[in-house]
Amino acid sequence: MNKFENRVRKLQSLMLEKNIDGVMIRSLPSFRYFTGVGWWQPSLYIPASNDPIIFVFEDEIEEIKEKTWIKNIIGYRSVEELMKNVVAVIKDSKAKTLGFDLDIDASATLYQMFLYMHSDKKIVDAHNLIMELRIVKDSEEIQFIRKASEIASEALKTALNSVKPGITETEVAGEAIYKARKMGAESIHIYVNSGKPRIHAHPRNKKISSGDTVMIDVMPSYEGYYSDKADTIFVEPVDEKKKKAYKAFQEAIEKCFEMLKPGICIKDVEDQARKIYEKYDLMKYYVYGFGHGVGLRFEEDPITTIIVAHRLMKLKENMILNLGHAPLSGLEIGAIKIEETYLIGKEETEKLT
Repeated sequence: MNKFENRVRKLQSLMLEKNIDGVMIRSLPSFRYFTGVGWWQPSLYIPASNDPIIFVFEDEIEEIKEKTWIKNIIGYRSVEELMKNVVAVIKDSKAKTLGFDLDIDASATLYQMFLYMHSDKKIVDAHNLIMELRIVKDSEEIQFIRKASEIASEALKTALNSVKPGITETEVAGEAIYKARKMGAESIHIYVNSGKPRIHAHPRNKKISSGDTVMIDVMPSYEGYYSDKADTIFVEPVDEKKKKAYKAFQEAIEKCFEMLKPGICIKDVEDQARKIYEKYDLMKYYVYGFGHGVGLRFEEDPITTIIVAHRLMKLKENMILNLGHAPLSGLEIGAIKIEETYLIGKEETEKLT
């Protein structure tokens, strides 16, 4: 049994425990996790006690057959045919309770269509069951994230070295993207913020000016797996408020790193960061969400900024965790942050970036 099939069997065991007869997956990360294949517009149905089924555009059947262990592949040439095929498979399985992978970016349109097509059945969110498996990484996943972390470190260094008055945010981003791609990144997501703070800072055609705070956050992927690293650079002149905030952030990430080990609650790590910001009288710049998971997404469970319940999660061995996610943000200082990616070890946590 290969590792992808083993993952499916583990999910099926969890499904049986929860009385879920089948799970529909339309998210790329979960599709890749169970099939071993990265595929756009993926559709995977996993019944509780039989083999999984992939639904794919008819002309792509031969290619996906070469790449996945799954043998049951059904083709379609239109959305209507896809929906008809899915309904037929689920009807034949006599499923009464269905799970849907409501990943953080799951399409509301597709979910509503699924609800409509299966209005005679109970539909539940299967995402937590899937993440119960995905949240702990195996040795190959860790290897891919190590490589993504190497790429992130070099891409960020390249971007930081390019910062000067007159260069645009998009040009800075371009330096990081080119470096990451040359090193083998499949994709790279990047934020660049100069001047006034933005939390989700997609690069603009804005020129960087003297006195700007410039925050750069790079999130490249390798073989589907991400890393996440960020840093902040100040264009002269730099005032004391900015220097103090950066020093506090450095201290926070170092102290929080020392806490990382299996069994510790993420909220306790966040509280440590808060104590340091309070010491430096910086709480007015504080944004909640110091850490998040990393894997088949650059931001995956636990997502402490968005999902409050995740703040009470406890770390596990071989989880990948990012620290420094939420910036210190204010009009006087800009957006300041330092982000690193870590592997939670049994005896010692390792900084990957």
